[in-house]
Amino acid sequence: MNTRSFPIIFPILLLVGLTLLFFGHSWVLQNQGLEPYGNQLVKSYVLNVIMACLVFFAIYFYRNKYRDLLGFFFLGGSLIKFVLFFIFLYPGYRVDGVLERAEFLAFFVPYLFSLFLETYFLVKLLNTV
Repeated sequence: MNTRSFPIIFPILLLVGLTLLFFGHSWVLQNQGLEPYGNQLVKSYVLNVIMACLVFFAIYFYRNKYRDLLGFFFLGGSLIKFVLFFIFLYPGYRVDGVLERAEFLAFFVPYLFSLFLETYFLVKLLNTV
């Protein structure tokens, strides 16, 4: 796999992976008697797709110019994801005063999948450049 194909492969793997994960996640919620699309599940997955793509493409496009700073781009992207979580999702989770396990997992399941995929592609990029 050469680096020129990364901008095509990454979004495809991200979308397919998160789509499958989303339906699996909602299926598990439904089987546990919870609302399958509750806890801002759709918003969480969409936020993670957008942010993972932005972080990946920032790293990809600046891989030659700022090679020594790519790790900081990656960490900064994770920081921005958490800031956006606290701005857009957390207030809805804290309405009742308690952050439930299902609410926690609604954000962190897609976040962790995106994080692993971003990390994999960052390592591949750093090894080839």
